[in-house]
Amino acid sequence: MNKVFFLFLILISISTANEYQKWLESQSQQYNIYKKDMDKEFSDLLKKDWKMFKSIQQPSTYSKPKPQNIPIIRNPSNNTTKEINNSPIVIVKPIKKLPLKYTTIKKEKNIKNFITKDFLFYSIEISIQYDKKTNFTPKEINKNTISNFWDMMSKTQWKKLITQIESYTNNLGLNDWAKYQFIYSLGLNIFEDNSNNANLFTWYILTKMQYDTKVGYYLNKIYLLSTLKHNLYQVSFFTLNKKRYYVLSNNEKIQNINDLYTYQMQYPQTNKSISLEINKEMHFFNNIKNKILSFKFDKKEYLIKTQYSSDLIDFYKTFPQSDYKIYFNSKTSSLFSNSILEELSQIIHGKSEIDAINLLLRFVQTTFKYKTDHHHFGSEKVMFPEETIDYPYSDCEDRSILFSYLIKNLLDIDVIGIKYKNHIATAIALSSKLNGENFKYKGKRYTIADPTYINANIGISMPQYKNQEFEVISLK
Repeated sequence: MNKVFFLFLILISISTANEYQKWLESQSQQYNIYKKDMDKEFSDLLKKDWKMFKSIQQPSTYSKPKPQNIPIIRNPSNNTTKEINNSPIVIVKPIKKLPLKYTTIKKEKNIKNFITKDFLFYSIEISIQYDKKTNFTPKEINKNTISNFWDMMSKTQWKKLITQIESYTNNLGLNDWAKYQFIYSLGLNIFEDNSNNANLFTWYILTKMQYDTKVGYYLNKIYLLSTLKHNLYQVSFFTLNKKRYYVLSNNEKIQNINDLYTYQMQYPQTNKSISLEINKEMHFFNNIKNKILSFKFDKKEYLIKTQYSSDLIDFYKTFPQSDYKIYFNSKTSSLFSNSILEELSQIIHGKSEIDAINLLLRFVQTTFKYKTDHHHFGSEKVMFPEETIDYPYSDCEDRSILFSYLIKNLLDIDVIGIKYKNHIATAIALSSKLNGENFKYKGKRYTIADPTYINANIGISMPQYKNQEFEVISLK
């Protein structure tokens, strides 16, 4: 009897499993029909809902030009003996050498009716397969052309393509901006350097990945537009449905665009905005550069050996200027941190907190030559720490970002950024009392530390900024 009952249960389970599988297949078919209908409806709307929009451009974050020349303290005075004696011996954070995670991605088996495209993303070898029906040669640029591109892509096996893209971007640790760069680079390779088709391809793929993107056109040029999680400066944007859509560029700054034709509707479920944040390490470890930096402190000369990837420097060149928190809080590469942090940690070990901070100040103040971005690049550019090491010149925000990075990663002390009308410095919550310029913020006393004012110890502001109002840039 038990055997019969047990057999009955097995048959019921099999029947239930078969029914469930049929239900799943039915749901999948219905969803695919729904997606096709949605794509068709969106394509039809693309043929109709186009208007001319006027652009706006967010100006620089500075209300006044930055100073051209930086003052120098010719005979820097040391902190008092009492201040040094009251300053505790610095606690240097343990420097753990992080392994370089070289990413190797297994090649996909050949997919039926797919073409293999091999290309370089910076110096990283990429091999991706795409549907051979991905083919488009427009004769002119207009709304019908864009709608036709959407139809063409919707008839391809685009889901298999996106699976490969996500595999690469996840394994390489790419942030949203690098992911956009990756997709655009793939589009350029598929469409043989046709930037219009590459922008259309990037728009389609990002939209299918649920990013809130659009395309627009003017004359014979197609532009990619997207919402972002942060402000962009010196970049054209268009306001549609109370949202800012910025004009994205892959490798060069787009000149201000006054007029653009685009559409107001939004593809369903595209609720993601591109983020510029770098919250985890991106795996750019090729084209390694070595650089030795020298500076003097307390009549002694120091040599600091650094390493970083020139691929990463090239990637940073594509960054539009954004909010300062992006740069202050970015994750640097282990290639860079393994070198510079280990070198500097050995030098500050055993010093008082004040001496250690002054040494790091002197390193940033005197190792690099000062030049404003407008004289160096022709427009405002905020640098990540590796860029400040690489370029021959830097200015106040670059040095403040590098200095705060060193304080956060070497010392167990809170640091914040402070922004004047035309200058950026930092401030540190010391463990001991120090005479100098300081203020209270969120219950802690912070002392000014200016990485740009040459030979200035902690507590000393540039004369023109002493007692001036400033905004606080909170750091993670």
